[in-house]
Amino acid sequence: MGKEAHLPSFCGDATETGALDVLPLSDQEPHLRLSERFERLRAHINQALPHGAVHRIAVAIYEPDADRLKTYGAGGDAPSPLDRYETNLADTPTLRALAEAPGVRIIDDYQDHPSPRRHTASIRESGLRSGMILPLHHEQTFVGFLFLNSRQPGYFQGPIVKQLAPYIDLGRLLAITSIRTTQTLRGAARTAMAFGRARDDETGGHLSRMAEYSRLIALELAQTHPLSDEYIEMVYQFAPVHDVGKIAVPDGILLKPGRLAEEEFAQMREHVSRGVAMVLAMTEELGLSEDRRAAIMRNIVAYHHERLDGSGYPTGARGDQIPLEGRIVAVADVFDALTSERPYKRPWGFTEAADTLHAEAAAGKLCAECVAAFLRRSVEIEAIRGRHGVR
Repeated sequence: MGKEAHLPSFCGDATETGALDVLPLSDQEPHLRLSERFERLRAHINQALPHGAVHRIAVAIYEPDADRLKTYGAGGDAPSPLDRYETNLADTPTLRALAEAPGVRIIDDYQDHPSPRRHTASIRESGLRSGMILPLHHEQTFVGFLFLNSRQPGYFQGPIVKQLAPYIDLGRLLAITSIRTTQTLRGAARTAMAFGRARDDETGGHLSRMAEYSRLIALELAQTHPLSDEYIEMVYQFAPVHDVGKIAVPDGILLKPGRLAEEEFAQMREHVSRGVAMVLAMTEELGLSEDRRAAIMRNIVAYHHERLDGSGYPTGARGDQIPLEGRIVAVADVFDALTSERPYKRPWGFTEAADTLHAEAAAGKLCAECVAAFLRRSVEIEAIRGRHGVR
């Protein structure tokens, strides 16, 4: 059954256990996904401990603005039983209590937990029997949970927990490092959004909708493509920074209540290269130039105006030269531009905008798969529009 426990910390002795020998920190191998780091750690636990039987390590991150808990990364001996899953923390009393008070929750056997909630049922049905859940805090702020699971019932007992302690500390470090890096980059993105809102209130609304639309596309694509929860979260967090370079565009052009002249449009197009330069400078200053998350942010800024047929800007990239995150954000950007009111145009309705997306995909400009994925989420699209007061 579920019970509370005290977990000893052995972080100071981690070097003596050999655990640090395999620790894939971001500054050592910045290309690795969190799930790959967890899998390395899990494999090392099972090799190093005489009774190693940890079959899954996972993390869920907390989004306080929406009280939303979301799967973020997992390493295990089988495909994750929980991908692309989210729930409100308020709807899970046990986890909410654990987030509010320090401690550890140990589940001796999930078969004794007949909870119909998807997260518990999925773990139980996957053959995982026991588990340990630890809250993650950074600077006294709750940021998520770390989960360890075993196929052995009653695995997480006193002696095993003590042996696992240094590895659990490392798992926490990996998770918090990943979350902090994403939050640092997201903070820069939100600063850019604040600049946008200060100059143009509608730009701020556009950025918020962009994030949600981009996430919908990534979630739908993940039904048929191996996109990790971590990747989906990065697309969601970094989509709003796509137009960061517009900060450098003169107000007379950016806020002009009408169509731009050819020379003005040429200046407006420079926002992409300026945005890339800003992101490069920012990530270099933060020491994150080689981090894969920073690369995804750069790609979103650099490629959201490129088109598959080479007709986009600034470089005329085409086809596979345009990374997936650039294709996703391009579709979200076009849709929101079409359905938003501007001084020089009325807002288009959903059907009219959807027809245009289909036409752009058929012409080889927008990614047809991204367009189809997006439009399959029409109910969620309308809900997003409603939340933001767009009709």
